Amino acid sequence: MMWGFLKEHPNTKAIMRNKGLAKLGDNLVNLCYSLAKSEVLMGPTGEKVRDSVLARAIRDTPVYTHIGRRTDSGVAADAYEAIMAYLWLTGSLTIESIVSNLVKELNIDPETNRKQEGEIASRAFQKLLLGVMSFLPDQSE
Repeated sequence: MMWGFLKEHPNTKAIMRNKGLAKLGDNLVNLCYSLAKSEVLMGPTGEKVRDSVLARAIRDTPVYTHIGRRTDSGVAADAYEAIMAYLWLTGSLTIESIVSNLVKELNIDPETNRKQEGEIASRAFQKLLLGVMSFLPDQSE
């Protein structure tokens, strides 16, 4: 499925700075993480992924150079969310593929504390992003 408003994003930098995509991506990321965590723990959960988790995930990838070194967690998380929304809207990712990739990496149980879960989730989101970067448009900008 292709959405008309996506044509205004000729490169990865433009995607990462788009606030509308970030808002959509926020909901997408939270839904997918909730589904993945529910699968791993074998029971429904409702989760909101903290900005710090997504910021850690994107900072260790090549696309981070498009938003600058001294970016705060909120801006970095928005960039991650915008990328996920863009890839989903263009059909490069599905909710099922995002969830299955997260499930593979979420080695948590009911005893995992919040800090540990954040570190594990950050690595899971980082691996997800590294695996889908090739679907992003021109990354030289």
